[in-house]
Amino acid sequence: MHPLVLAVGKVDIGSHITTKIAGMTVDVDVVAATLISGAILLGLGFYARAKASSGVPGKIQLVFETVVAAVEDLVDSAIGPAGKPIVPLAVTLFLFILIANWLEVIPTGYPKELLGAPTGDVNLPYAMAIFVIVLVHVASVRARGLKGYAGHYFKPFKVLLPINVIEEITKPITLSLRLFGNMFAGGLMVALIGLLPVYVVPGGDIIWKLFDMFIGFIQAFIFALLTVVYFGIAMDTESH
Repeated sequence: MHPLVLAVGKVDIGSHITTKIAGMTVDVDVVAATLISGAILLGLGFYARAKASSGVPGKIQLVFETVVAAVEDLVDSAIGPAGKPIVPLAVTLFLFILIANWLEVIPTGYPKELLGAPTGDVNLPYAMAIFVIVLVHVASVRARGLKGYAGHYFKPFKVLLPINVIEEITKPITLSLRLFGNMFAGGLMVALIGLLPVYVVPGGDIIWKLFDMFIGFIQAFIFALLTVVYFGIAMDTESH
């Protein structure tokens, strides 16, 4: 991604710390933020498992149980008992994206955060969206069979084949760009706040980051929700 330079204050938006690996340019800061997000999620998961109790749950266990129960209800209403294997994927996506989005809240420098949300770079949302859509098509083949999977592109009318194909192609694009656009805008606002007078920056930054946390939560929820919805559509059969 080429950096966008704002004339006032010369703030670079979209610029990254890069290195070359096997001839490919790698955004080191995005990769580091992604690994940190994954490490935090794994750490919380292992901690919750170690402290798990059948009695009064701890705070971390309560959070995990609440999220899992909410996703189970969502999957059950959208897919039914057949969607139970999707619950771990949806829970993991929600928590990972939430943590990744909230990394932006950590103050790591002005006017540009050194450790921003990795979801604010289009590569991570694209990778997650492609991963999800590939699994969706695999689930569709398993639920419908190859003949049923191919046949659904011709429904409800054969003439709609091009539209159905385009719809499938655009799913990973819209899924990823929705997340990327909102988080990129959040990073842009943080950079713009850094251009304000020094006595305004702390207050403006705190107010915006609180709002950005809410946006980050909503975007994580929407990504997980659409994942469940796409699986529900893919696994739907005429008999169901």
